[in-house]
Parts: sequence; C-alpha cells; structure tokens
Amino acid sequence: MQTVTLTALRQNIFHLADQVLETGEPVVIERNGRHLLLVPERPKIDWDKLPRRNAIVGDPEELVELSGWNEAEWHELENLDGSGA
Repeated sequence: MQTVTLTALRQNIFHLADQVLETGEPVVIERNGRHLLLVPERPKIDWDKLPRRNAIVGDPEELVELSGWNEAEWHELENLDGSGA
C-alpha cells in the first residue's frame, strides 16, 4: 500500500483517487502519526439477483417446527468434542 502525507494528497488528490479506483489498492494517508485510508467503495450486493439454490429439500416452513431431538439430551461439550462421553 502506498503511504502519502496529507500535503502530498492535497497536491495529487485527483491522480491518487483515479489510481485507487483503477487498481482497488487503498492509499494510506498519514497525518500527525495517525493513518487514514482512501479506499474504493465496495459494490452493494443485490441479493434478489443472486441465483436461487435448492439447498432445502421440502418446505422451509417446516424447519420452524423441526423436531426429532431432545434438548434434555444435548450435552454441549460432549457433542462438540465428538467423544460422546
């Protein structure tokens, strides 16, 4: 990452902004021993345009009322380490 002073940023702001947008590489701006980052904005994800996956077989609403395990039988540490003891 390139590091520039605030004075260098002021002198080259358009060039540095174009460079960050082109490469995606942030530029560190140093001011009194502290740092700022000039970074490109990440594109927002349009969740509605993602392809639909058939990861759940059946009716997803049935998961709300899922049964078949007993909370009283759940022993977290034993279940996490896989020993079952």
